[in-house]
Amino acid sequence: MILLSELHWNFLEIFYLIIIFIIVFLTTYFILPFIIEFMKKKKYVGYDIHKNAHPEIAESGGLSMVIGFTIASILLMVFFPDFFKETIIFLLTVLLAGAIGFIDDRIKFKSGYKIILSIFSGSAIFLANYFKYININSPSIPFLDKTRLTIIYPLVLPIIIAIFANTVNMLEGYNGEGSGTCLIAVTFLLICGVLWNSAEAIIFTIPIIAVIMPFFIYNKFPSKVFPGDIGTLSMGAMVAGIALFGSLEVAAFCALLIHIFNSFYVIYSVRGFLESSDIREKKEDIILLEDDRIKASDQKDAALTLPRLILAKGPLTEPELVRNFYAISIICGLFSIVSVQFLQFTSENINIFFVALTILILAIPTSFLLYKFPRIRGIILLMIILLVSGIIFLMIVEFVILQLPFAIINLGEIEIPINLLFIFLLFIIGFIAWYYITIRYFWNQISKMKRLEIKE
Repeated sequence: MILLSELHWNFLEIFYLIIIFIIVFLTTYFILPFIIEFMKKKKYVGYDIHKNAHPEIAESGGLSMVIGFTIASILLMVFFPDFFKETIIFLLTVLLAGAIGFIDDRIKFKSGYKIILSIFSGSAIFLANYFKYININSPSIPFLDKTRLTIIYPLVLPIIIAIFANTVNMLEGYNGEGSGTCLIAVTFLLICGVLWNSAEAIIFTIPIIAVIMPFFIYNKFPSKVFPGDIGTLSMGAMVAGIALFGSLEVAAFCALLIHIFNSFYVIYSVRGFLESSDIREKKEDIILLEDDRIKASDQKDAALTLPRLILAKGPLTEPELVRNFYAISIICGLFSIVSVQFLQFTSENINIFFVALTILILAIPTSFLLYKFPRIRGIILLMIILLVSGIIFLMIVEFVILQLPFAIINLGEIEIPINLLFIFLLFIIGFIAWYYITIRYFWNQISKMKRLEIKE
């Protein structure tokens, strides 16, 4: 990561970013009608199953975002040549993810194949980092500061790309849902990039906002175009790229916590990875009513998903349901800002007073959203439990476990400190406890819904 303060940017660089934003936004916006028309001519269409009329909608509209990001990358390489290497690798990653998504839109890979191919989409970053063409630093983590994962972290870079891409893909399904939540996440990552003083985070988030925003305009209710896997996988790769190049891994995790929660529920309930279309075909999580409202399925074998959890408190129209997603995404974005404040505290850039002040200030919009959207209160509480538990875990690791004089297991050329094994064991125990609480909460809400329906 290059510190923004070291570049001594002036008005000219800011002007370049504004020009790039305008060009990319307008290009993406104006090519979308042509892409929609092209997809319909080729019969690359889907049906909006959350409306009884089942209108025909153009698929693979995410192609517009891939084209827009390609143009943005060319402009970044022209106006910001110091970031040429990072930009070209970032672009290759998005293009690979987009290509895999576009092929999948046509022939429908099995979920296992898609995950493997998604890992392959991170090969550009892995190879470029391995051969020192670019430099992806080990992540900074609150209280632990800069980690020393010099061997492990480079190996998991493609896996990180695959995780981000597939978590975004698994939450897509409602008009404006995927594009809207990603737009919110990337906007908050821009704020986090400014706070973290990350030049890469800033120069990449601005054009990414510029490509997602016009797509969202066409994708929001009533949708004129669906992103397809080309859209969801490329958006996930974009967020992953911001996290890796901008050293915002923890912030990106928080910003996409809504997607991660949904993926966790789905993986638990179906014992594997399923995207939204597979869920609808095999384990339908919702029921469409005659008045176009949507209710949660009460079937035991139906997939556990965030939409089903929110709808367990009663039916909603599609726009109402999606607004609940936006509220959760905004709160997740606020969590990402707090995570950066903890990183700054860890690196001694700010003191604990500013961290506490930030939390108090951000508690105001969070409280307002929880008041306006009561259905999400339990979900946010579970997220807070997870994040607070994570902070406590990291504090125990830093101030207790790493300070103890544990022995080292010698396996020839490999030495394994026992304290690392103890940390791993403690993490597994904590995860199982949170796992139990989360799943119990989900089924408790479904049970309440059933009892209410019986009474009525």
